[in-house]
This record gives sequence, C-alpha cells and structure tokens, in this order.
Amino acid sequence: MSEMVRRQNLPPMSRRAHSALVAVAEETQVERASSRAISAVADGAMAEVAYLKRTQMELEKACPDASEALALIANSAAMAIARNVNRFGQEIGG
Repeated sequence: MSEMVRRQNLPPMSRRAHSALVAVAEETQVERASSRAISAVADGAMAEVAYLKRTQMELEKACPDASEALALIANSAAMAIARNVNRFGQEIGG
C-alpha cells in the first residue's frame, strides 16, 4: 500500500492518487490555456477579415471597375488568414 498524504481540511489520500490528481489538474490548465489561445487568434482573425471586407467595399465604391480584382484580393487574403488560424489551431491543439 502506498504512503498516505495528509491534506488540510480534507481526508488523506494515497501518494499515487495525489500524483494522478496533480497531473490531471496540470493537463487541464494546459488545455484551457490552449483553448483560450485558439479562441483569441480566431477572434482576431475574424476582426481582420471583417476589416478587409469593409475596406473592399469602400474601394469598390471609389472604383467600381476594379470590383472583381478587389474581390479576388480580399478573398485570397481571407483564405490565407483562415489557413493560418487553422495551422495555429493544429499546432497548439496537438
């Protein structure tokens, strides 16, 4: 039988159980931090794409003849942003 660990205001538990509990708590913290990071990057990317689309509309109003070229540029940039966010999520998420 493994040694017992005394805990303040809680019943004692084995060292093995305590170790497992600490490992789970640390892994949970890492997962939460990773989720927050991915969420923050995704939020930032959505804001950038929204800004890009607003700029596209303003430029199309100023120069209607360039609307196809502006749409191509904006859509290409939005796809690049989406790919970068996806790559970040894969790298952080494991």
